Amino acid sequence: MCSFSIRPTKEVIQIMKTAYQMLSTIILILSATVWALDDNEEITPSEAGSQYWVYTVTWQPSFCLQNPKTAGCESPPEKFLTHGIWPYNNSTPEKNNRHPAFCNTAPGCEQGKECEISAGNLEQIAHEPEIAAWVTANPEGMFKHEWKKHGTCSGKAVQDYFNDIVRLRPAVQYDQAKFATWVGGSVMFDELKTAFPSNASYRCFVKDAKQYLHEVFYKITPNGAPYEDDAALQIGIACKVQETFIPKGK
Repeated sequence: MCSFSIRPTKEVIQIMKTAYQMLSTIILILSATVWALDDNEEITPSEAGSQYWVYTVTWQPSFCLQNPKTAGCESPPEKFLTHGIWPYNNSTPEKNNRHPAFCNTAPGCEQGKECEISAGNLEQIAHEPEIAAWVTANPEGMFKHEWKKHGTCSGKAVQDYFNDIVRLRPAVQYDQAKFATWVGGSVMFDELKTAFPSNASYRCFVKDAKQYLHEVFYKITPNGAPYEDDAALQIGIACKVQETFIPKGK
């Protein structure tokens, strides 16, 4: 009895490889994101890139009010700390929270696999004084997540992406004197917005029946200039037009 086998051609092998890579990418994105999507949120294709960036800052006393056991929350600074820099796409009538996520298109990433920051890079970046000055204490966990979810969609190498925390920080503009008068008290949300530029969006949370300012999102170009073409952007819980509290640090 004789036996034989059929070998696939190079073209068939390439098609199989491409299909596998596409399937792996789809599974990666679905497993990482679908469970967390808000009703107004859409994950856009990583290959399409983004139209602008969102420089996200958190009012640290608000964060610590929600997460009092987090490192640094025993005495939170009264300042906006950088949460991350997120590639974004313009809103549509159906969705106003549109962005790529968990990509593998950044330099050094491998198609079809999760693109994680190395332990060495993570340690180095987290301890750079200029970066550490703008972020929460012990930021390694946050940085690891920010890189995997957002940095891998930026088209930048790891170091360049995190250097933008400092390079683009001047985009965080607001009337500090006016804002300071509300710290430890409250202000109507419409009045609060007068302290911020027109390219800012907001996230709030409710605790004990009170609305608190949580985060401010600055829509910017890659060079840090204000981006004004997506007024509908809403990330997370929208702030209602009502009294809004700004907690003090300790």
